[in-house]
Amino acid sequence: MKKLLLLVVFACFLASCNVTESIVFDQDGSGEYLVTYEMGEAIKAMSEAMGGSNEKKEGGEVMDTVMVFADIMETYKDSIAALPEDKQQAFESIKDMYMRMKIDEDKSIMDIGMGLNFESIDDLKDINEKLKSIQSINEQGDQIDAIRDSSPLGNFMGSDNAIMYDYSDKGFSRKTKIELEEGQAETAMEALFDEADEENQQFIEYFEEADYTVKLTFPKAVKTIDIEGAKFSADRKTVTYTSNWVEYLKNPKLLDVNVTFVDE
Repeated sequence: MKKLLLLVVFACFLASCNVTESIVFDQDGSGEYLVTYEMGEAIKAMSEAMGGSNEKKEGGEVMDTVMVFADIMETYKDSIAALPEDKQQAFESIKDMYMRMKIDEDKSIMDIGMGLNFESIDDLKDINEKLKSIQSINEQGDQIDAIRDSSPLGNFMGSDNAIMYDYSDKGFSRKTKIELEEGQAETAMEALFDEADEENQQFIEYFEEADYTVKLTFPKAVKTIDIEGAKFSADRKTVTYTSNWVEYLKNPKLLDVNVTFVDE
């Protein structure tokens, strides 16, 4: 269990991998939210950077499973009951979520997803807090928080901003609220992209090769969307758009969107 949660923590913290945020809506407004971190190449690069072998090996681990946090809480209820109060509350806040893992070491695949089956769009109002709670339940969470807080990079991780979703019969919107005081963003950005800071530049190099993708599926066809370059399915009910991570760090609002549906 600890090993799996630690992988999730690294995914949330580093995010130097491709990320896909997917929301699928049913006719009644319920649906599924899933954010997936494709960590295979990032883990491979990290291993090589730390002196690991890059030789091709066969017979590696293969896994494709879904873990429901409510089930984990039931299985480990005695251990969870012995945790500090804040850790117990963190578990309680994510009991309605699940984790999906797909690993194939031979193919350098390591996809870790965190999802929620929601009854209405209101269930997503605190989804970012839930994702941060998953990080906090790991014993290394406090250490990672310290690293994030000491680096300008931490101020611009997607999970640190509040994302608000709205859905109706007429359309959908995704809006980002920057959780920074006035003037703090500019100062942090200048520090983050300071070419004299080698440590920050190493982070930026990872992010330059990574993308953040949003994939939305609706029960109605999309009439308009205010994102250039968005791709549609044949029936125009699924729309996908992508931002490079560096550009997203500079402006988290790049992934905000307004969608209107075709009248039926």
